[in-house]
Amino acid sequence: VKAFVKAQREQMASTAGKGGALDVLPWPDIDFAKFGPIERRSMSRIKRLSAANLHRNWVTTPHVTNHSQADITDLEALRVQLNREAREGEAKTTLLACLIKASVAALQRFPQFNVSLQGEEIIQKQYFHIGFAADTPTGLVVPVIRDADRKGIAAIATEMGELSQLARSGKLGAEQMRGGRSTVSSLGGI
Repeated sequence: VKAFVKAQREQMASTAGKGGALDVLPWPDIDFAKFGPIERRSMSRIKRLSAANLHRNWVTTPHVTNHSQADITDLEALRVQLNREAREGEAKTTLLACLIKASVAALQRFPQFNVSLQGEEIIQKQYFHIGFAADTPTGLVVPVIRDADRKGIAAIATEMGELSQLARSGKLGAEQMRGGRSTVSSLGGI
């Protein structure tokens, strides 16, 4: 018994701060067929990876919801004007690109939101890599715009277009989805 307890403590200590000791109850084994007809399908690799990461993040990340109203009449007029003036083949300026730039400004103004907890330490991030949700035929992915604080809206829009195209074609690399400090999910299409 003592050896077992010691091994459990060592395992918890070695995984603390790494997402391994979440104290999450195991998912119950439910026979859904007893409630009605079901169909079983295997998940794609990207969906399996996304599910595990999204679950971990949901359990370990503090959730903040804010509902505010903002008059973006001038911003929308600027966005439309920029798209009218854009050269052939240039990326369209989207509201999402503007939201990414606004997210950077918010993180710079309130740096206490640009942190991570690791064990008993606070890790203050000095970089501003912003992820954006991208729906693909194989599932949701989150490409990351690195150093968004050093880029203008047009450069962010261009990079978003390039990363989105890579994601849709299945060529987005794992490294292009790592390191994001914050994620913007746009419901604009809905």
